[in-house]
Amino acid sequence: MLNIGDKVFIADYGAGYIQDIDSEELISVKHKYVNIYLLLDDMNFMIPIDRIENYKIRDILDKIEIEKVLNIISNDSDYIESNWNNRYRNNKKKIQSGNALKMCEVIRDLYYLRKNDLLPPGEERILERVEGMVASEIMLVLQVNMDQALCKIRSLV
Repeated sequence: MLNIGDKVFIADYGAGYIQDIDSEELISVKHKYVNIYLLLDDMNFMIPIDRIENYKIRDILDKIEIEKVLNIISNDSDYIESNWNNRYRNNKKKIQSGNALKMCEVIRDLYYLRKNDLLPPGEERILERVEGMVASEIMLVLQVNMDQALCKIRSLV
């Protein structure tokens, strides 16, 4: 069960914390909402309690787990899809899974492509987004700001 103050990660949105669990009345019907503050976009995200299962929400990782998944970024890739369209789709699926390990694989592969001047502009935007999502989780786990979290990721390349 979600409680006020819990730190969570929402696939496709990043990490945040539960600010409030509140009821609101819309068109004479009372709905209960979970209000989650998302660090990456600096916004509140309200999810109806009765639809919470439609969102991929997980607890944030602990310090040991975050260090393990971040090590993926410094490893060499086994295989990078050469067809950008297939690679784009596969990367989007990994990001939408909300799995930190898979998101770090995306960062690793896209950094490799960027380093070799093979990264198209569309994938550059994906890299920025996934980097921010992972950084938002690092912010909560290690209690650092966004710049420090991004430096931690970029130092692994």
